[in-house]
Amino acid sequence: MTCLNTITFIVILQSFVGLKCSNVMKSNHGTAGKDLDAQMLIALGRKMNKPLLTIIGKVIENHHLCTAWSEWTTCSATSIDFFSTRNRTRKCALDRSRNYGVPEAQTGVCEGICPTDYNMTADGFCMKHYTTKKSRDDAVRVCKDDGAFLVNIDSDSKYEAVKTILIADDEKENLHIDGWRKNLTSQWEYTYGSKIGYVHWYSGYPNTGASSLCLMLTGYRTVTNQQFLWFNHPCTTAYPFICEVPA
Repeated sequence: MTCLNTITFIVILQSFVGLKCSNVMKSNHGTAGKDLDAQMLIALGRKMNKPLLTIIGKVIENHHLCTAWSEWTTCSATSIDFFSTRNRTRKCALDRSRNYGVPEAQTGVCEGICPTDYNMTADGFCMKHYTTKKSRDDAVRVCKDDGAFLVNIDSDSKYEAVKTILIADDEKENLHIDGWRKNLTSQWEYTYGSKIGYVHWYSGYPNTGASSLCLMLTGYRTVTNQQFLWFNHPCTTAYPFICEVPA
């Protein structure tokens, strides 16, 4: 909106809703004329108790038809304490008779969540595979020192991400993952993520042994139906493990 058009627009508003030009400029806090948009008019109308001004803003807003914003792009900063940008886009039509086709974009600042020695998977999971064998409690402490948790495999996408890591590392050992229970009759508990329990049990499990209170995952095996399946075992057993920094 040019300066002349802005002044003309304010004069029209003044004649319709009784606004003083000085009030508009004060309420606008010196904003440039190009920023006097529908949202600004709606806000002014509400602030100054001018329903007609709010209606005009709504009419302009409805006239500017847009699709929903796309998902934000992945933050290019993959490490904690690093910042970068992410973007999203949408397409808008200038009037109801036109097809959507005018691109709009937004850029936002984002912070990295993944420590430098962790891996950011294609689906955006931040994980690290520790091959050193630890009991569950010790594994939990290692993850905690990283600002992470034992991985809670609670979705198909995370399950696929974990399998990709273990196949690449040729991890044949069983592993600690998140999930424990207080006794044989209690429900499985999880530190974060879904509490429902996403499991693909190994044949013959869950085990009914009184000390088998922690969830484990089988490693990469040559026999397909033995790979990456859940079983429960004593928490004190030393196994490799996977940590995750939740997004």
